[in-house]
Amino acid sequence: MYTLRYYCEGPGDKEILDLLKQIKDKHQLPYEINDLSTNGRYDPQKEKAVYQKDFKPGAKALKRTTGKSITALRSAKHGNYYVSKPGTIGLFKNGQMVWWTHTEKDIKEFLQNLLLTGKIPV
Repeated sequence: MYTLRYYCEGPGDKEILDLLKQIKDKHQLPYEINDLSTNGRYDPQKEKAVYQKDFKPGAKALKRTTGKSITALRSAKHGNYYVSKPGTIGLFKNGQMVWWTHTEKDIKEFLQNLLLTGKIPV
C-alpha cells in the first residue's frame, strides 16, 4: 500500500495540501503531513532525525528511482538538513520510502500529474 508524506514547516503550502486531498478523494491514495518545525521555526534536530530515519536507509535505491541524491537535502558547508525547507514529498510503500521530490514547484508538478493520471512513479 502506498502513502504520500508531505514534510513541511508549520501548516505547509495550501495548494499542495489541496492537491493531496484531491488525490486522496480521486485515487484513494492516503497522505500524511509531517510538520518538522517547533513553534513554527526551523528545528535542526527534527530535520536530521527524519533525514536519518526516512531518507538515509534507502539512499541508493532512491537515487536509482529518482535520479537525485538525498544529499540535496543537506548543507555540506553548515551540516544542516533541509527536508521541510522548502518542502519534500515522500512516497512510501509498506512503510519504506520508494520515491521523493522536493521544492514547491517540483512537488506541485508531481501532484498535479498524479491527480490527472493516477500513475505512481515507481
